[in-house]
Amino acid sequence: MLEFLLGYSAGSKTASRAAALARSAAASDVSIHSNRVEDLNERIDEMALVLRGMWALLEEQGFTNERLLAKLEELDHADGTPDGRVTRAHATCPSCEAKVPAGLARCQYCGTAVPVDDHPLGQI
Repeated sequence: MLEFLLGYSAGSKTASRAAALARSAAASDVSIHSNRVEDLNERIDEMALVLRGMWALLEEQGFTNERLLAKLEELDHADGTPDGRVTRAHATCPSCEAKVPAGLARCQYCGTAVPVDDHPLGQI
């Protein structure tokens, strides 16, 4: 009977400790995700400000909403899929000519550095 109680007690402590660790990990995950969401929201706000500034400058030069909408439609259709999104193109490795997914700095096959998009807004 004593062995049963000791085993039960140890099991309870272990289960209690595991539950506490799980709660701690869950709280940590929520915090990490919350921070990531906050970072993304800040980046979106910064991009919105940049876009508003750019559009204000263009309006001062005589550009119209209609012209902007036409250009957006043209750019949207450029990748062959009119879906309201920018599809980042694959780069081609200068060494082995493999297709390198957008966002990678080096070829996944030979390790050669791939050309970086030098557009002022980066790879949006």
